[in-house]
Amino acid sequence: MIIQPTHITLSGPGVDLSNQPEGLSVQMSDPVQDFEYARNAVTLTFDLSGYEHVRLSFKALEYGDEPHAPPPGPFGDDVNFDGVAVSADGVNWCEIQDLRNLRSDKFTAYDIDLDVAVAALGLSYGSELRIRFCQYDDNPAPMDGFSIQKIEVAGDLRPPILHLTMNDNAASPTVVDASAGHHDQTLVDPGGNPNTDAHSVPGRVGTALNLLSATDIDCGTVADGVLAENRDFAIAFWWKSEGAHGTSYDFLVSNRSADSTVGVYWYTYNGNLYCWIQRSGSFSHLHNWPGGDDGEWHHYVTQRRGTRIEIWRDGVLGLSDDGVANSARVIGANLYIGRTCTGGASAGAIDDLRVYDRALLESEIQGLRVTP
Repeated sequence: MIIQPTHITLSGPGVDLSNQPEGLSVQMSDPVQDFEYARNAVTLTFDLSGYEHVRLSFKALEYGDEPHAPPPGPFGDDVNFDGVAVSADGVNWCEIQDLRNLRSDKFTAYDIDLDVAVAALGLSYGSELRIRFCQYDDNPAPMDGFSIQKIEVAGDLRPPILHLTMNDNAASPTVVDASAGHHDQTLVDPGGNPNTDAHSVPGRVGTALNLLSATDIDCGTVADGVLAENRDFAIAFWWKSEGAHGTSYDFLVSNRSADSTVGVYWYTYNGNLYCWIQRSGSFSHLHNWPGGDDGEWHHYVTQRRGTRIEIWRDGVLGLSDDGVANSARVIGANLYIGRTCTGGASAGAIDDLRVYDRALLESEIQGLRVTP
């Protein structure tokens, strides 16, 4: 998919940027024919924190431009050169492609594997990866300058690290993980009965896991690390409440720790559905939806992006909180589906559960709700 820049910054006296149907286009040259050097640059900032297989492509042509190389990287923000550089902080830059030997009669096409280029520099994708096109020369086109066209960054969003579709064989206690990690799970019943019919009920997307059977899934440490300190994460699932809940705490999804000091868990209480995020001690967030036992399918997402915690229901943001304390760890015990704090059963069904090691885009959250 095409990744749009979050910010575009132009610097220098001779930069002309336009957004064409085939991608960004930029013309760079000193606008004055005085043999005094001018530096022109276009800096594109991208949020690549959730992407992989990222590539940068463009085509470039020069107008008799004299070559200027940068010093060895990392170099500063104000360095003059002819090329393309990247930076993770906007302070330290490294060139990933020189533009010092371009043709003046024909465009040269480039296709750069950013995954490889960024990793080779010891960098990683974040919310503000910068890509800079820079040109340094002393006359306007057609004597000097660059024409760079079809600038495009494309990549794939990282898939979930755990994806339980619940479209399983009712004759087996195995719950298949559709993610690349293939962490298949097993239904566990306190009484020793696997209750395999539990995952053969009609679901929102195929079949679902019926938690009324007193069956739960212990996902072990699959989420360990994902919910650790300073890590983005997302947990998404469909849930339909069935039957009375009373005043018991019925946990749908939980990694509640033994001492209850840290954890992220969804539960029902007095007919309402709650999401509780407890990072450490008294630092916690809570959001609830009255009428959580309406018997209808609803889609829920809990996620963290940097220092922001978000809780969504049916594509509507119910809670958004930003603060440094939100970056603390929330991993407690193993990740459970369907376990209650009293050992009973969660009254309802769960479907299409996904755990991500990144935050979701709003468009993804909306897309999960319409997945057939």
